[in-house]
Amino acid sequence: MTKLKTLQRMLLAGASLAIVAAQPALAQEFERGGTLRIGISQMAPSPDPVVTTFGVNWLTASIACEGLFATDETWTPQPMLAESFEYSDDGKTLTVTLREGLKFQSGADLTSADVVASLERFRESAGIGASFKGVTESIEAVDERTVRFNLTTPTPIVPGILAGQQAIILSPASLEGASPTEAARSLDCTGPYTISSYMPDQGATLTRWEEYQSRSEPSSAAAGTKHAYADTIQLRLMPEASVRRDSLITGEIDIAMELPTDFYDALQNDPNTEAVVVPNNQSLAVVLNTKDGPMADVNLRRAFFYALEMEPIMLASVGNPEFYTLDPSWIPDPNSFWYTTAGVPEGFGSPNPEKVEEYLAASNYNGEPIRWLVASEQYQKHYLPAITASQQLEEYGINVEIVESPMANYIQARADSAQMDAFSSFLPTYVDPTSIAYLNATYPGFWTDPTKMELMEKLASTIDPDERKAIFEEVHALAYDQFPWVKYGTEANMYGIRAGVGNPARVPARGYDYYNVAPPAAN
Repeated sequence: MTKLKTLQRMLLAGASLAIVAAQPALAQEFERGGTLRIGISQMAPSPDPVVTTFGVNWLTASIACEGLFATDETWTPQPMLAESFEYSDDGKTLTVTLREGLKFQSGADLTSADVVASLERFRESAGIGASFKGVTESIEAVDERTVRFNLTTPTPIVPGILAGQQAIILSPASLEGASPTEAARSLDCTGPYTISSYMPDQGATLTRWEEYQSRSEPSSAAAGTKHAYADTIQLRLMPEASVRRDSLITGEIDIAMELPTDFYDALQNDPNTEAVVVPNNQSLAVVLNTKDGPMADVNLRRAFFYALEMEPIMLASVGNPEFYTLDPSWIPDPNSFWYTTAGVPEGFGSPNPEKVEEYLAASNYNGEPIRWLVASEQYQKHYLPAITASQQLEEYGINVEIVESPMANYIQARADSAQMDAFSSFLPTYVDPTSIAYLNATYPGFWTDPTKMELMEKLASTIDPDERKAIFEEVHALAYDQFPWVKYGTEANMYGIRAGVGNPARVPARGYDYYNVAPPAAN
């Protein structure tokens, strides 16, 4: 038996055990019916997740759409639209068999040709799509239910990549006129909810699709059974956090997403609300332009890192030390197999003035402003860390110009190496390091160091999990030498729910699985 076939059996066996282990927390069933009303901070111009690496595009699609695989609560890929998958003996092909009788929400049959068309588009997109392209020579429809991936090398990463939200399968009608950079006009998918309306300046409404064909395995994050408890899911755009909080307390909404931690006491003291804290949610960071401008100088990037004191930055953003850690790992969830602190400099979190002076002297920096992009809709996670960090940097003569703009402008500007030197961002846990957008050479920041590129190719083609972990630790250490980005710490996610909301997410892997969340009975 080849290593890939052994890995395939281990992956499915281990993941199945993980799903069963998660059952006690999900054992309670809830009544179907009602409307789940969710207050959100921002909306993308389109619900299509393929056209951008920015995660806000993925929310609506995660409720309405599906891919061949999905991630469970242990960050392990599980079959979703796939019935089964198998590697060839030489590991150079991966064959996926689709579940029988699947349909799109429009009523059209799902065929292997639709899978190929959707994934060819994903393959040409930025970020994770580029990683997928790097390990696939071609994708072909063998018959109506069989898809074959011809791989550039034996690699275990394809199921993990295809478990990402950008790898959704769309109908031919949705794909008409769409491209890797041009959004689909509508999302005709296979998921438990259809998108009834989508207005970027107001919100979205999703309606349960009664003909949805759910998997039968126990629910675990995006994998297994999708209960579709609510008749309707409303995503209501409420950019101001205080408005989301107040709307929750008054009963206008059932879930208030992304709340600052200083709202914790108000929600806990109200008998009708609860503050839900999800630990180890994501890294807060700034991505640096390694291609053009002053930050392309590695010594300036090193000086940048050693000038920062992370505690005040995290405190400015999160507001309460109980809701963050100064953890330096690029894998924020310690429960992930990939968690590591390899290469982290001693004294992470504290400035080192001697090293700042050393690296500034070795750089070509002449005091020109560092253009730091932030999205106006992300005041807590973008603007506040940037303003706090800029004050620290300016003590050493590193001048920062904060450029604040609406999300759409921010996304456009950060993709152009001539328009930015740094931009605020954050990083969740991914199923596999090859899926981390920051590590892709096409991701804004454009880190194309030859050693990194070689290590990433090696990581993608190595089968043994322990060997892969060792390679990733080399990448992690290299990032802490060259600083294509700088992490401040790991934040918990806090959001609020009304009394009666059933099965709210309490672990990072749950993400946006609102199809498994039940509205209060009164709704």
